[in-house]
Amino acid sequence: MKQPELGQTILRLRKEKKLTQEELVERCNINVRTLQRIESGEVTPRDFTLKSLFSALDFDIDQIEKTLANKKDKRWIRLGWIFGIVYFILGLAEFIVDIARFDDDLPYFFPFTYTLVKMLCLISFAFFMMGFASLGRVYTQAVLRIGAFIMIGVMGIIEVYDIISLFPGITEEEFWAIKGIEAVMSGAVGLAFAYGIFHLHVHLGVIAKVAGILEFAMAAFFLSFIFAVVGLFILVPVTVIEIVLLYQAHDKLQTSLES
Repeated sequence: MKQPELGQTILRLRKEKKLTQEELVERCNINVRTLQRIESGEVTPRDFTLKSLFSALDFDIDQIEKTLANKKDKRWIRLGWIFGIVYFILGLAEFIVDIARFDDDLPYFFPFTYTLVKMLCLISFAFFMMGFASLGRVYTQAVLRIGAFIMIGVMGIIEVYDIISLFPGITEEEFWAIKGIEAVMSGAVGLAFAYGIFHLHVHLGVIAKVAGILEFAMAAFFLSFIFAVVGLFILVPVTVIEIVLLYQAHDKLQTSLES
């Protein structure tokens, strides 16, 4: 824990115990001026002093570290489902501009629009996946965390390549062939990601199972290359269910922190 949260926590705990600063320092063998500076956030106490303070206040320091970590993860999970909705909407726009890029009569500003849509998709997808990375940290699911970060990396490669390929110009056949290769990349990573989501059912119930199974099916179709188009049809319900999963996880974590 860092300042000023540390000082504010000690101050709150001391008041809950109805202790004056003088009474607390007597239990910890430090002087009042040091405690005042700690509570005001001016200095960070040494580990020994910190343990003495929390011991005198009958508080488990490991528990407060976990609580603060969960609060941080809760914020990321909330951002995850919010940006998941944004990504879902932008995904439809992305599909439209990918189809439109080979039209003969495109407006002069199309390259800017195409680039903007692709970059916004990447940013919203990254926040979406960060929600799952935080979910993996909360429930100690390393496969989910790693899978989420790799998904961001793969998405980054795909979106940047799509933007770059617009300017030199490639044929429509070449573009969709490369899209197939991108689908295989996404499918390979998606299998691990699906495994991580599925194993959240212990904590989050049936919705995690459904999300994991659908994610696995989509990844398998992408990985097959030939049936990648089928995976695209599954992408819509998968994204919706994953948004709902993050929302419910955020709600559950919020209830846990308030109790």
